[in-house]
Amino acid sequence: MKKNGMLLHISSLPSDFGIGDFGPNAYQFVDYLNDKKFCYWQILPLYQPGYGNSPYNPVSAFALNPYLISPELLYEDGLIDLPDMEEAKLPSSNQIPYEAVYRLKDNLLKKAANNYLSDIEIYEYIESNAFYLKPYLAYLTLCKLYGDDDWHNFRPEHRHYSDKLYDTLFKNYGSQILRMASIQALAKDQLLRLKDYMNSQGIQLIGDMPLYLSYHSADVWANQHLFDLDENGNRLNVAGVPPDAFSQDGQLWGNPIYKWDKMKEDGFQLFINRIKNALNYLDKLRLDHFIGYINFWCIPCSRDEKSGEPILPENALKGEWKKAAPEDFFPVIMNTFSPEVFIVEDLGILNDEVCYYRDYYKLPGMIILQFCFEEQVPEIRKFPPERYIYTGTHDNPTTQEWYANLSDDSPSKINLLRFIEEHPLLFSGLGLETEEDIKHSIHLIMCIIAEASGCQDVVLPVQDILGLDASGRMNVPGTALGNWQWRLENFDDLFSTSLPWE
Repeated sequence: MKKNGMLLHISSLPSDFGIGDFGPNAYQFVDYLNDKKFCYWQILPLYQPGYGNSPYNPVSAFALNPYLISPELLYEDGLIDLPDMEEAKLPSSNQIPYEAVYRLKDNLLKKAANNYLSDIEIYEYIESNAFYLKPYLAYLTLCKLYGDDDWHNFRPEHRHYSDKLYDTLFKNYGSQILRMASIQALAKDQLLRLKDYMNSQGIQLIGDMPLYLSYHSADVWANQHLFDLDENGNRLNVAGVPPDAFSQDGQLWGNPIYKWDKMKEDGFQLFINRIKNALNYLDKLRLDHFIGYINFWCIPCSRDEKSGEPILPENALKGEWKKAAPEDFFPVIMNTFSPEVFIVEDLGILNDEVCYYRDYYKLPGMIILQFCFEEQVPEIRKFPPERYIYTGTHDNPTTQEWYANLSDDSPSKINLLRFIEEHPLLFSGLGLETEEDIKHSIHLIMCIIAEASGCQDVVLPVQDILGLDASGRMNVPGTALGNWQWRLENFDDLFSTSLPWE
């Protein structure tokens, strides 16, 4: 029996506060999914984003995004007053105005945290989550003191985390640290309440975990020995992907590379902790950039001729493939977690070794329908049943945008039109008499193809349910700014739109 899901990040929910959150509209979306017999709600990472507002470039691999806290739930819990909530409201829009959201919600969250601390003892929460929370709290405190998140520029005594450093900072900035800890506790509480409601309605929450960590993050700062850095904390090599049909220079991500041999020494504890933490509030976890767990594109940093300091490369052209430690990593991970909790993003350059580890450990991979017509007319009913199929993901154009950008001589367009011609009964309810009809209904066509495939799990982006054009795109890979902004203004169109198979 097929299981269907929708892909919609929490931030993309409608709300009166400029950004989606864990509040009433999230519960309303769960009710909609339940009513439509969906089994999954898939979201993006929930970590506090860093540069570019990217959830894949967070300041912590553990701490939740405080801006997803619902003001309405804070009000219901007696942590803010009605005027406080009213002051945080923003005009309705299909784009997140991040700067305004940060400014207004910072004020709101400060008040909520102060009220929370007047009734709740937070020290036990800090200690029970100390392995990540104390470095996070220390790092953010230092970032505010320096007005800069580049820990490489901190004074020497602040360039490495220690419990002693945390204690010193707490003596001087304790109230600020307690507020930040309280905000994390509030975010976790709201998220777990939402998760409990979802599960009570038969909906599972699928989340996402980036492979790499941001250089400007608490976790790299606190665990420098696990990353390919010099003695001063400079990156020696950085992550990315090689040139391909979509990018002639490849993609330069800039994340520090793991020292896999060092990770092995403590049993890959950082990954164990990250996965355990995520599964506290998720039912399933997508492992982003799965190929990087087996082999990774390593781009060297050149050296400044005068100072000898590493210089970040301009592109990914000079990178090379290097081996991770899959023969050590996967036995540890799979002895700790069931393969059923994972989905692996096995996209990109798949060699035999990548496929071996995916298949040996029975890790369900992904099929992106937009990629399936480039080489042939696919036999969709022969798609592996264990794979999760998507029309597209947050990294793809919407289906309407994708089709609009296909040239008439594109293999994808030619093969897709041939598929439609060869399967008229599949699309009999769409009235496809002309190519203009196909163009108008292409999002419905692709959703129907995904549903008719051999895959047992089908996840559709909300943008493709609604048939949105380029204005609904979430992310353009390889571009640092201008992404992660799209959101629903309201639920009117979604709730009034029939599903393609209804």
